[in-house]
Amino acid sequence: MYKPIFYGIFTILLVFSINSQVYGEPNEQIDISEYYDIDGQEFAASFGYVKETQKLIFEIGRDTTVHVKHIIIGGAWGPDEPKLIKMLPGKHSNLEVTDEDGDYLRPIGFTGKTFEESEYIILGQKAAKNYDLHAEYDLENFLELNDNGLWSKHFDFDHDVEIHIKDDVELIFANNRPIDVSNNAGVNCIGCDIQIEFFDKPEIITKKIIRSETKLEEISNTGEEFILEFLSDGKINELNYIKELDYFSFDVNQKNQIFVIKIPLELLLSPYHVYLTEDDQEILVESDQIRKSEYGQTDTHANLSFKAPKEGFIHIVGSTEMEHQKLITKLQKRMDQSVETEKENKSIFDIARDQAGNEIKDEPAGEDNVNDLYQNWEENSSNVDSNEDNTIIFIIVGVIAVIIIGIIIKLKKN
Repeated sequence: MYKPIFYGIFTILLVFSINSQVYGEPNEQIDISEYYDIDGQEFAASFGYVKETQKLIFEIGRDTTVHVKHIIIGGAWGPDEPKLIKMLPGKHSNLEVTDEDGDYLRPIGFTGKTFEESEYIILGQKAAKNYDLHAEYDLENFLELNDNGLWSKHFDFDHDVEIHIKDDVELIFANNRPIDVSNNAGVNCIGCDIQIEFFDKPEIITKKIIRSETKLEEISNTGEEFILEFLSDGKINELNYIKELDYFSFDVNQKNQIFVIKIPLELLLSPYHVYLTEDDQEILVESDQIRKSEYGQTDTHANLSFKAPKEGFIHIVGSTEMEHQKLITKLQKRMDQSVETEKENKSIFDIARDQAGNEIKDEPAGEDNVNDLYQNWEENSSNVDSNEDNTIIFIIVGVIAVIIIGIIIKLKKN
């Protein structure tokens, strides 16, 4: 008779103990007795526990220094139990700690003689659990600029990361895929394992192709002219165009060179097939195709982007009228779906870890359709129970257990 009651109590306690392990704070304890808040006063306690960051936000632009924001979602603690946030390694400056409305939270400090070289931010107290905490600072020497004028950084974190892009940057590459951020705030990375790249000073390089209709035009090098626009972190060599094959090519003498090409549709119809071969190879095979992306197609042109993983020869082959119309139908269908989605959500981009490096289904081999990567940027955060909330739960469970045990003892006496 009494066994089910005891099993029930044991199960309740077990469930709550498991939840506290999953959602509780890290147990690392830091001695802060020798440190002071920014006003030079001692903290109310000598030890503080490290608090986990639920969301990390980067604000990046054409600068090695970035702005970093750690967000603690919900929770509250008093001055007798300060918390700490572990910062990213490097030189820090301009510390600010506020709630989500921008109101300052005090006291705050850091574990070091100067904030520049400190490892932790000390959070003296947080009274309101309904408001998230924002701890932010500038971090030097984070982004890298290579000799070819390309900014880059690999973001690799276990939790969600938002990467906000400054307004003067219009095009970025996320894991080699082009993303137009001219009208959007940035990228939301779920995971997060992503390589971000963008040009320091994007300069358009134009190349001319002449399509001759007669033998006389071929001899005199006259005919209809088409202009191709290139963006790249390296040189663009002369193009070789073959009208009968709907094809043009050029050589690449730089490893991992990025190419963005604006191609007139009257010259070559999309979708395109991109091959990378040795210089002396004359036959194109499927294994020579490389990953590419197409985006921003209009009635007059299409944008093609890819990265050449090695030196060699690039071949770009256009499609037939039937293939092109099939693509147009698919793009129109996606556009209609996107309009419906925008009615429900305020969107930017959503890039997940499992998308990185994987081919899109139902697309030609080696193709990335960027439209498949543009999803809604929604809040993916969830409230994490604080230790204080778990303590209250344990007290309630304990009281219930005492009452049940008392009833059992009384029943035994009767």
